[in-house]
Amino acid sequence: MAIEYQLTLHDYLMIVRRRAPYMIGIIVVGLLLSIFVAISIPPSYKATGTIMVESQQIPDNIVAGAIRNQLDERINMILQRVMTRESLLQIANKYSLFKDQTGSLTTLELTDIMRKRIVVDAASSSDVIHTNQQGKPTMSFTLSFEDKKPEVAFQVTNALIAIFLEWNVRIRTEGAVETTTFLTQEADGLRLEVERLEKLISDFKQQNRNALPEQLTLRMTMLTRAENDLREVERDIRSTKEETRSLEVELAAARMGVSEGASSQTLPALKAELARLSSIYKESHPDIRRLKNTIEAMEKTAGSSGTGAVSTDAPSLAVSRIQAKIASDNARLSSLSQQREMLQGKIAENESAMIKTPKVEQGLDVLKRDRDAAQKKYEELRNKQMNAQMAQNLESENKSERFTLLEPPVLPEKPFQPNRVKILLIGLLLSIASSGGAIMALESIDKRIRGMEALTHVLGYRPLAVIPYIPIKEEGERRERQRKLAIKIVVGVGIAAVVAVHFLYMPLDALFMKILARL
Repeated sequence: MAIEYQLTLHDYLMIVRRRAPYMIGIIVVGLLLSIFVAISIPPSYKATGTIMVESQQIPDNIVAGAIRNQLDERINMILQRVMTRESLLQIANKYSLFKDQTGSLTTLELTDIMRKRIVVDAASSSDVIHTNQQGKPTMSFTLSFEDKKPEVAFQVTNALIAIFLEWNVRIRTEGAVETTTFLTQEADGLRLEVERLEKLISDFKQQNRNALPEQLTLRMTMLTRAENDLREVERDIRSTKEETRSLEVELAAARMGVSEGASSQTLPALKAELARLSSIYKESHPDIRRLKNTIEAMEKTAGSSGTGAVSTDAPSLAVSRIQAKIASDNARLSSLSQQREMLQGKIAENESAMIKTPKVEQGLDVLKRDRDAAQKKYEELRNKQMNAQMAQNLESENKSERFTLLEPPVLPEKPFQPNRVKILLIGLLLSIASSGGAIMALESIDKRIRGMEALTHVLGYRPLAVIPYIPIKEEGERRERQRKLAIKIVVGVGIAAVVAVHFLYMPLDALFMKILARL
């Protein structure tokens, strides 16, 4: 199997020399097409304005802002408001952006074209300009608009920036107002809830006013006092009953007519007994009181007779006195009984209230816990409401984070696109690549053998002699004409390139001065 012949560098140079007219023609055609494309594409001008995002000047420790949207989120929100169909059509009609295409394009297509021409480059970490007094970074972003006319691009960019700044103020103000309104409504609702729970606590205390937890100590004190008073009353009742029984014995003796002599004989003994009992018991003891009453009655009876004779009215007088004392003791017993019943009622009332106190305390704790939780939420909402109100005041007075026009758009002097130099360079590269591809295609189609090495490869042995190509006169004239034509084409392309640079990129005098300045 024959090995395929490998072209050498000399072969490639010969191919280029042999196919030079084709290469030059393809390159010239490619350059002409590039120049035509670069000239035919209409210029597009771009006006750009820079908006700076100024941080809040008042420190956060004084005013805690309630509106804290992310910058990208807020820019996108404003951009959606700006790019509504109504807003874009209003701008397009005002500046006659689609005057020649109104009949051929629908409203949706017009708005889509407008949206594609609006470009917003949001701030990134590398776009920080400086920091404010609180050390917070001040960010910026750009807003651009593209159009075929520089005046229109400039005017529309100014209009878009004005709308952008207006919507920023409106959105932040509306957000602050809505936040304040919402927090106010929630705070009012919680205030009513706190008042309702306060009323429930008041009604509950009124219904259980006798068993409140704060009265437990007082109830215990009152119970102890009532029990002590009851014991005193019981003791008084017993002593009064004993005294009454003693008086009844004396009454029976008086009715039997005991004489003064017998009474006088027993008086010293009674006084001695009284002295003995006084050293043992208190004055309120029933025996002491009975002896005192007996001695008093006997002494009065003895003093009523002047000459020692027994008065006939003495027994009846002693009986009357004893009966009066018995009646007094009975009245005292009745009063003490009523007092005992009253004290027993107080004791029962205090005991009942003390039994109910734990249950009342539990219910009261539940109500107070609900009240305290509602009160805490209410205070938190009140603080947030005050912060929101301050934030609203900051927004209304334009002292919070705001957008400021840092660099207003200027009238563009050069088109933004197309980049005609880039188109020409790309066309040149494509022309060279196309010429190379065309030569390779022609060489692959051409089956002629050229060169001694190729002939040796085909025959298998080297030829004895090589006869050089002998050109004739007509071939020389034809090559001269081709050379002159190529020179003319190159000169024409060079002149066209110079003209294109002058009119499409930069005037030649300005370009010459720029080159001199760099040198």
